[in-house]
Amino acid sequence: MSERKRYVIAGTGGRALYMFVKPLLKDFPQYCELVGLFDHNPMRMKATTDHIGVAVPSYTDFDQMLAEAKPDAVVVATRDSTHAEYIIRTLAAGKRVIAEKPVATDAKQLSEILRAAERYKSTGARCLVTHNMRYGVSITEMKRLIDEGAIGTIKSVNFHENLNRSHGADYFRRWHRRKENSGGLLIHKASHHFDALNWLIGSTPVELAAQGGLMMYGASGPFRSERCLGCPHASKCDFYVDFWKNDLNRAMYKDAEKADGYIRDACVFDPSINIEDQASVFYTYANGVQVTYSLTAFATYEGWHIQFEGTKGRLELKEMQATPFATGESVAHGLTTVLGQSLLHFDAKSGQVRTIPIAESEGTHGGADDGLLKDFFGRPFDAPLTNRMAPLEQAVQAVLIGHAANVSIANGSKRVNVQSLLADGAKG
Repeated sequence: MSERKRYVIAGTGGRALYMFVKPLLKDFPQYCELVGLFDHNPMRMKATTDHIGVAVPSYTDFDQMLAEAKPDAVVVATRDSTHAEYIIRTLAAGKRVIAEKPVATDAKQLSEILRAAERYKSTGARCLVTHNMRYGVSITEMKRLIDEGAIGTIKSVNFHENLNRSHGADYFRRWHRRKENSGGLLIHKASHHFDALNWLIGSTPVELAAQGGLMMYGASGPFRSERCLGCPHASKCDFYVDFWKNDLNRAMYKDAEKADGYIRDACVFDPSINIEDQASVFYTYANGVQVTYSLTAFATYEGWHIQFEGTKGRLELKEMQATPFATGESVAHGLTTVLGQSLLHFDAKSGQVRTIPIAESEGTHGGADDGLLKDFFGRPFDAPLTNRMAPLEQAVQAVLIGHAANVSIANGSKRVNVQSLLADGAKG
């Protein structure tokens, strides 16, 4: 039997609870021992431990946790803008980091993490990132077909991401609504997609231009209040949500407001919101592939439409999803139900169209999280990485595209040299 390794988890929100805390306790006892939790909000952390019914040691001081819990690895699932800080402190302690995506929120943070990874490499410290879209059944099928040469050499890609008016709106209630917290949806959300495209295309991005704006939420709204709870406009607001009908939501967020003032059901029409709810990105890869990417956070339905055009044919994936967690029905972020999907292969020479079967899947993010957890926690600690596990260098490229898009939008959609941003970030 392999030696169990000691894990601590930084961050105890809904995503951390369902993605890491519960699986480490229940599903991987052969390889994992959960020895500590960290959060700046002790009330949220207590709600988490009360829910799991296990007295995991809890800390509000990160360095104290490292010293007392003596972990082999730290899972970082805090607010996006703080990932870099905890990753670097963990690397400096000579530990492994498993970080939620995005690994960082801008090029400066990326450069700092890369420097730390190099500086502490001799200690055995390393950083891996949980880019779970690589594990989705439909993306896995696309990867297989592309690698088998079904469409020849890839030439162009279109990727359209639709977030519906429950899931999409929820980003504008939470901390993500401020770009200084999340990097905006082009980093927090789209890094999923940019990483998957990098993985499928097998190259690095070189040049980019983007445009975007805040069209539905923020100051665009006809009325506003501080939050959904007690809102005088509730009866006429299409975005009103009773988030507190779920007892765990109330314990983790409403009751925990006393500790840090964080409001989980803030008004989507708050004029201080400064992230885009619609964006389009156009970029090229070193191997010549051209990508058109769009994201809409107020779509009528949830899902994506992905098209790969190659020298021998075309792959086209369509998927429609339901997202109950965004309406207060659940705390499990990423709990999606696939309502319908199709993957088609068009052969350019014969003109034949083939429907590719996609296995049914259950679980968060359409079952992708389960496969990721098995790779990261269900194998010996020193096992070689699988080709779906994202090392730091690949995770950096996903964020770099989103950061380049933010830079382009902020500068009137000007073209941006993507890789040069790392050098600029290193200069501070």
